[in-house]
Amino acid sequence: MEILAQSSYLIIDDSNIIQSATRALLMKLGVPMNNIVSTASAKGAIAACSKRKFDILLIDHNLGAGSTGLQLLEYLHYKQLISPNALVFIVTGNDSQDVFFGYSQLEPDGYLIKPIRSEDIIKRVSSGLQRRTFCGTLQQAFGEGGLNQVKPLFSKAPDTMALKGGTLFVADMLRANHQYDKAQAMLAGLLQIHDYLPAKIKQVEILADQQQFRQAIEQLNNLIDENPFNVRLLGIKATLCTLSEQWELLEHTIQRHIQLHTSSLDQTLCLAWLYIIEQEIDKATPLLLKSAQLLPNSMWDSSGRRGLIAFTDLLACQKEKPQSLENWRLESAWARISKDPKSRITSKGTHKAIAAIKFLLIEEKEQAKEVLADITDKEITDTETGYLICWALNQLGDPSGIKRTIKIIDSLQLPASLTLARLQAIALGKFVKQEAISLPEPSA
Repeated sequence: MEILAQSSYLIIDDSNIIQSATRALLMKLGVPMNNIVSTASAKGAIAACSKRKFDILLIDHNLGAGSTGLQLLEYLHYKQLISPNALVFIVTGNDSQDVFFGYSQLEPDGYLIKPIRSEDIIKRVSSGLQRRTFCGTLQQAFGEGGLNQVKPLFSKAPDTMALKGGTLFVADMLRANHQYDKAQAMLAGLLQIHDYLPAKIKQVEILADQQQFRQAIEQLNNLIDENPFNVRLLGIKATLCTLSEQWELLEHTIQRHIQLHTSSLDQTLCLAWLYIIEQEIDKATPLLLKSAQLLPNSMWDSSGRRGLIAFTDLLACQKEKPQSLENWRLESAWARISKDPKSRITSKGTHKAIAAIKFLLIEEKEQAKEVLADITDKEITDTETGYLICWALNQLGDPSGIKRTIKIIDSLQLPASLTLARLQAIALGKFVKQEAISLPEPSA
């Protein structure tokens, strides 16, 4: 158990009792007290990870008020606050499918069901640490002598999981060096011995690296047929559909993903943007309204995303109750949609964009122009705010303003999956081509 004692741990659980019990368990296994940090919230975890890199994170899924463990892990990955070699274990008393589906995209090293037992820590964490150490040895050998120096080391793998993980690790190093045939050969060799799904997924990813999208999707479809409830496979397929511009297949893939993982905010937003591109705002609206209650405390949250959701509510008001447009207010609409009276949209740029759109809907074009002219570059802080501005500029026939706004958006570094970023870029591009959503016709 020496390998356990030499590692650093971060315990994230909203229960002080469970924090203390887990700390005591680790100390009983020989871990020094100064190698253990515990916190009750996502905010505390972010602060701890900003100060040091931990070897092992034990993240409770249900952190009470605020972020969930999933939202926290997404944020830590996006901000690169945890080492690529860190081991992440999700601790949960809830074994529902939606919990496991949510984390599958982030590939944690395992799950620990409450109450945590010492034998679980010894078995799961020790195995993970041995795998990490073995991969470090492989990396050093690869750097010194390439694949020829690595191959003899596989016979010394401490266990089967280390062998599997090490093979995938070497395949990734070969991918990084564009040695795709050698990477595929490594994976094929492993699959002759073990039927290992991650190795099959890696083969698909290598085909995608080589832009062999048709073959990659064919192989992926076979894997999905064999594993129909694996949302990670569907996420990869969505990415491949995006890269190969197969939009109808993308729609069906995302719909299936959301059926399985109902709280997938990324996929919900992707499908909404796909409908925005297709000018099917009636289909986008329920998806965006659904995301309103998933946004807070997630890495996907922004004033612009909140504003985009409110924008669909404004369009619905114009279509269904045009006489009430004068009384429509952004903050009250957002509080109603999010079902949180304390929730706010703080960005000045978002407020001004929505105000301009409202003026357009009540046919006050000059006032809309004045509001848009008052938006500074610094007030365009996210893609959605930029989209709303472009929407208004498009109605006013201002192509130069649209191009300037898109240039600002392109300069921002914003969290988005490949599929979401690509769909947003296409939607913005339609403004340049004058193909964007037109004003809705009010009901009689």
